[in-house]
Amino acid sequence: MFRLLIERKNRKPQVFQLAKPTTLIGRGKDTDLLLPDISVSRHHAEIRRGAEDVHILVDLGSQNGTLVNKERIEEHTLVSGDQIQIGKFLLQFEQKPVRHVEEGRETNPVGSYNVEDERTGYLRKVSAVEGEEVHSTTQLSTEELDDLRRGVHVAENARIEVVNQPQDSWLIGKETLTFGKGGVPTSGMGLGGSVCIQWDGKSHSIVRTGGLFLSVKVNGKEIKKATSLINGDLVVVGKTAFRYRV
Repeated sequence: MFRLLIERKNRKPQVFQLAKPTTLIGRGKDTDLLLPDISVSRHHAEIRRGAEDVHILVDLGSQNGTLVNKERIEEHTLVSGDQIQIGKFLLQFEQKPVRHVEEGRETNPVGSYNVEDERTGYLRKVSAVEGEEVHSTTQLSTEELDDLRRGVHVAENARIEVVNQPQDSWLIGKETLTFGKGGVPTSGMGLGGSVCIQWDGKSHSIVRTGGLFLSVKVNGKEIKKATSLINGDLVVVGKTAFRYRV
């Protein structure tokens, strides 16, 4: 069985079975695999099954291109494990029996998969699939796509952990993470101390919002305003040291 695996964090994996001789992928309503985002052309690419079950991925002149294992292609013979990027979507080509995927994790095999009614981890905004804007595709650079992927990775994986005690950690996500009472246990918060980590859509920033005699440092430097965090930063709030990890 040949298929594409669409796997998203905290969602059931989706399996698209490549049952047809030709599978059309794009943003248009007439596609077999519908990916309704402005980074995807209406008819973006197709997978053609040839002799001896050889599967060939062909870019159909899309604006943002089609990548296989991070390399832009016009035509590529797929092998099991290839990672395909179409706009903001990442799909994996596999040659395995469906039961192999189902061992230990639920799947939903479908013959015509689409995410028109969902927001995946890589969707920032969904393009119109009907009306005046149905034909519009926004050109995105490789850098912009990389930024989107990095942002999604940070939002889903970033955490703060106590130095030398990585088992004591807290996922941050897109919500505001507070320190002290009702939040991350922290000593030495001073009088009315208030500190939080916020998400701005691309990165996390630590902010001191109040308190007397409260020290907040990032990599040894006292902060006075919102300070962006990067992987590995040492954050000291009051008397407790944390490490920011992505």
